[in-house]
Amino acid sequence: MKIVTLRFGELEIPEEKIINFPKGLLGFEQFHKYVVLQRKDSEPFRWLQSLDDPNLAFVIVNPVFFFPNYKIELHIKELADIGVTEDSDVETFVIVTIPKDIAQMSANLQGPLLINTDRGLGKQVVFVNGPYTISHNVLDELNKRVEKKQQRLALEVQI
Repeated sequence: MKIVTLRFGELEIPEEKIINFPKGLLGFEQFHKYVVLQRKDSEPFRWLQSLDDPNLAFVIVNPVFFFPNYKIELHIKELADIGVTEDSDVETFVIVTIPKDIAQMSANLQGPLLINTDRGLGKQVVFVNGPYTISHNVLDELNKRVEKKQQRLALEVQI
């Protein structure tokens, strides 16, 4: 399938790479077909490009990359909706917002995207009663991890 996108120009998308979000994404329920684009120049980030609207693309990332303790508990129904029978069948991503001030870059940990890449099905789940919000600062998290690492190194040197 050929598509023309605003950000990436003309792309040839193999049918098996198309991901159908039957209920769409929150705020974008009318758009159902997407593809995950991976570019070396934007690692670890990826793009969730809409096939229904060439102007619509989301920056996404595996949340564990920036938030190593990120854990979600899913009801079996959530996974059954996208044909997942084993944990290895699902990839989890979160949408990242990158404003002009990159120091304010944030990840929506409250509404992760679950994708069954084998079946080409996805859904967004929203956790209303949990520790996560729609805006977790990515750089703050990285700075915390660097500080912890520096503290551990300082302890090792002092011992």
